[in-house]
Amino acid sequence: NGGFPHSEVELSRSMSRSNSREAIGEMQMKGHMRESDFHVTTAERQWEKVTVDETTRMRLNGESVQCMAHMKAMKKAGGVSLREADGADTSKDQDWPLDESCFAKCADMYCLITTGFWLVPKALIFVIPMLLLELPALVLLRSYVATLKPGTDKVRRSSRFWMSFVLALCLFFPALILAFLSLMVDYIFYWLFGITFCIFTNRYCAVRRSMKALNPYRNGPWIISHLPDIYVALIGQTARQGIFEIAWSLSNMLLFVPWFKYYVNVNPWLQNLDHRLTTQITTSMSDIAPAEHCASIMQEIISRAKHHPGRARKVHLWSFVPHYPSPPPGRRYALGLHRGGKNTNPLTQVVLIVHTTHANSCHGNSTEQHVASNSCQLPMYRVILWYNNPYHFLTAWVEASVSTGGPSQPEKVDGGEHPMWIVSSTSPLGAGRTSFTGSGYIDSFFDYWLPVFQHEVRYSHHRIAGKSHQEALQIANDMYQEVHSKDGISRPIADKVGL
Repeated sequence: NGGFPHSEVELSRSMSRSNSREAIGEMQMKGHMRESDFHVTTAERQWEKVTVDETTRMRLNGESVQCMAHMKAMKKAGGVSLREADGADTSKDQDWPLDESCFAKCADMYCLITTGFWLVPKALIFVIPMLLLELPALVLLRSYVATLKPGTDKVRRSSRFWMSFVLALCLFFPALILAFLSLMVDYIFYWLFGITFCIFTNRYCAVRRSMKALNPYRNGPWIISHLPDIYVALIGQTARQGIFEIAWSLSNMLLFVPWFKYYVNVNPWLQNLDHRLTTQITTSMSDIAPAEHCASIMQEIISRAKHHPGRARKVHLWSFVPHYPSPPPGRRYALGLHRGGKNTNPLTQVVLIVHTTHANSCHGNSTEQHVASNSCQLPMYRVILWYNNPYHFLTAWVEASVSTGGPSQPEKVDGGEHPMWIVSSTSPLGAGRTSFTGSGYIDSFFDYWLPVFQHEVRYSHHRIAGKSHQEALQIANDMYQEVHSKDGISRPIADKVGL
């Protein structure tokens, strides 16, 4: 029934109370702070406190010099973009007129035709071998999931974990070889199709400008050096989705996501790229007070390794399932996974790798992290979708926080905000809301999905408060509210509240 054990209720209640900042400050000074001792608060604003040098902070947070310089320059210019004229209001989407010119439409058509030319035979050749090569390692991974108790918050990296990881890596090695081969052939066709288009259209200067837009995201932490993180994240996602869904989604990621990232979404040879801000904010969650308590529920839903059966069944139905496992000692960031796609359409089902910095982590005696949003009340996660990460189709800086609502949407105070500074084109394919990919599509998608996530947050809040399953569900149903999804500001649908 989605209930919580008594100990979990007490833990959630205690997390919503104020922490002893003096005691935590003393532990920081002595170097004895533990992860469980720390919870970020709006009063203390720990994300602004400098306790280590810049080099150490970037290592702990998984940052690069170029990316941080870019985001700080954007913040100095106001926060929306590098152009001061775009202002400082990050509580609404940046103006982003679509390029409806004949050239842009022809470039989109060329992109789609050449994509079909390559991906159709690739699917016929690679998909079945990839699925077969994945299964032995995923069977082992699923057996590890079975050893975890429902309600397990974090996968401990014990000797048993490392034995399982090494064995799974050996079993998965043939699939990794096939994935590497797939990526290399993608690169060949990327250069072939891209340079051919550039030569015939004489857009060399535009290519240089688009390359410059990608520069801040080129040097993120390499995935190959964080394979244990991926194993931990796959354990959590398999606990949410099941082995066969993960096998299919993982196969789609390894075989097709790199092409959609580099060729379709951020292709400097075909597209004019720049940085676009899109912001999604849920309706107000002031009834789930204080902000620290609301954030703790959202973090529990996203970061917990294995949910209790009631919540697990609901999460399994979602069309988007983010899972950001807690980072290991020595880092404030870890690799996580998005699982997206409609359950009724296997072609859209995919997992995506992300680099996530956790605001409630104090590893390395540091809590500092740059917050780009001007409407952030309390940060939770900072996700960087690096250009050198082939396994997410976007390139972006993303934040997930409790919001003030900002100047444009004050009625959404205490809602969850999700601003995204995305490297995007202005073409209908790369930026249109009706496209199947790109910055416009993702803005529209989160306008749809965030109310679903908010429903589970509100239900969990009332279960923690002691209400029965039926009472909590009824309250969450009665307060469910969607928005009019559009560019700029997506306002709540005032005359449609409740399910």
